[in-house]
Amino acid sequence: MQQSIIDFLSGLSKSIIEGLIEAQKHGGIGNSIEEGIEKSRKKLFITGVAISIAGTGFFLTLWGIASAIDARFAMRGLGYVLIGLLGVLTGSLVYKK
Repeated sequence: MQQSIIDFLSGLSKSIIEGLIEAQKHGGIGNSIEEGIEKSRKKLFITGVAISIAGTGFFLTLWGIASAIDARFAMRGLGYVLIGLLGVLTGSLVYKK
């Protein structure tokens, strides 16, 4: 389903750009609109990549902390549960604000 949404948005943005190019040929819309849309697409993509990398780093950090707690105290998986609960509580507090 996510892929179909991505395909839809990609096709939509391409058709908008093509429409602007066609309108420019017939009527005098400047290049600034087309360039602005292209810059926005690139900025949005870069922002998405940055957020996904930061999320992965956060997940790996929590995984490392949970592994250390689990190994140090021989909790047999309870460290992962404790870190998971901490993550859920933090997420709910952030969502509440």
